[in-house]
Amino acid sequence: MSLYPEPREGSQPLLSSFGERFRMTKKSMKYFSFVFVSLILLGAGCASKTSSSSDGGVWKTLTSGEEWAQTVIVPTAQGIGTLATTDVLNMEMDPQDDTFIYLGTRQNGMLYSQDSGISWLQPEAGALQDGLIYDVEVDPTDVCAVYVAKGARLYNTRDCMRSFDSETYVENRSGVSVVQVAVDWFDNSTIWIGLSNGDVLKSDDFGGTWQTILKTGEEISGFLIHATDTRTLLVSTYDKGIYKTEDGGSDWEQLDGGLSDLKGADTVYTLIQDATSKVVIASTGYGLVRSTDFGATWKAIQLVTSAGEVIIRAVGMDVTDPDTLYYAANSTFYRSEDAGATWDTERLPSARVPRALLVDPDEPEVLYIGVASSTE
Repeated sequence: MSLYPEPREGSQPLLSSFGERFRMTKKSMKYFSFVFVSLILLGAGCASKTSSSSDGGVWKTLTSGEEWAQTVIVPTAQGIGTLATTDVLNMEMDPQDDTFIYLGTRQNGMLYSQDSGISWLQPEAGALQDGLIYDVEVDPTDVCAVYVAKGARLYNTRDCMRSFDSETYVENRSGVSVVQVAVDWFDNSTIWIGLSNGDVLKSDDFGGTWQTILKTGEEISGFLIHATDTRTLLVSTYDKGIYKTEDGGSDWEQLDGGLSDLKGADTVYTLIQDATSKVVIASTGYGLVRSTDFGATWKAIQLVTSAGEVIIRAVGMDVTDPDTLYYAANSTFYRSEDAGATWDTERLPSARVPRALLVDPDEPEVLYIGVASSTE
């Protein structure tokens, strides 16, 4: 049974009718949600005093990290629940609507918000209401199409989560899971998945058929599709660096470009890029590294901490101004406005490990961080 019971049919996110009645703008809704969740969850106390057992879920800032509040309210048929004890491993923002955010958790399935984090709901599909969700990916061209990686299966909805197809991809090899998903923004019939055994598969027919196009031998940690040419793609792994194709997957190159000179850089946790793919940031076992030629060459970004001192999984940037960088590690939030030449730091109000970071592309001072208990 799910920790968060399924909402009644036809139910709406908390305060959605309020927002419609007063025709809130996206900015006013975000500010309202920040104040509302602060009052409900934090009371008169300050966020930094939250106990370690209830400092999980999602934290949100409207001030580039200067102030944070938990956004963890879960309306259910039995009343208002909370994500405060939940481990969030990954987050996805709808590319067409930044008020829609999706979560993959370690033990409580998938959740989503339709109101910039004011409240969180679970899909009606029972299989997605508990357990570990490796990845959630929204179709960049279809707001009602969402892909969810759980265990050996890739789930897909094309009707705004009213129903899910659990047969989009099914892995039959024992112990192998679907861990990463990417959707081509130019041709959304093209889907990429990465498996825990290092295989990369591609479908050109919305998941009807699949072809294995790359075998890395190491778990896939991410995809990055070029912003102007979707035939060009980066694939990262947890132990064998980064691979690149420029022809849609027919040919691949294992990249170096200086990575081999940086100890631990072959372990890649996260890949992000700016709006034009002119700047790519990789979070690695060495630290943060930057490429300005989509992976051909890499240079280390100077951090406050020493190389390899902390594991950075939560990293983000202002996609219209890639000199503005953010990352979080070890209960500390870091912000740079000069491409990493200098950093400001703020204390995070959670003792859990920051696992995912989202930056609102329209309002880059608005950020979300998902946190989880450490298992490393």
